[in-house]
Amino acid sequence: MDKNISITVSGTQLNENGQKLLTEVAAEGQYFERGGCRYILYDETDPETLLVTGNTLKFRDHMLELSRRGNITSRMVFETGKTHRTSYTTAYGTLILDISTEVMSEFWSESGATVHIRYQILAEGSLLSENELKIKFRNLPAKD
Repeated sequence: MDKNISITVSGTQLNENGQKLLTEVAAEGQYFERGGCRYILYDETDPETLLVTGNTLKFRDHMLELSRRGNITSRMVFETGKTHRTSYTTAYGTLILDISTEVMSEFWSESGATVHIRYQILAEGSLLSENELKIKFRNLPAKD
């Protein structure tokens, strides 16, 4: 069954210079289950350029795959204790990055979910940033 949801994605990034960057996106989206996987779809608008990026979160077997298409194109995989390579493409070019997940925890209920991820981003073996991602969603009331 497809459900309309409200989602908040909060991120904290500490770069190699010790600078802390906080981000938060709040949007409405869709939640559904297919083939043993849980999916969340939502759009994110860049506040400066107003360009839209479509986001797909795919959960399966304690792993999260975050795919982005539009202003930014990437596929990031988060899995506790593992490192996954990805390409991250913007208007300025493509970077090859390693995403090393320290921990990912999930709590699911009938009314929504909370996911917490701590991970590092590396390029050519060098640490670029330490990151935290918090994803919360709740079901919206059915529309008539």
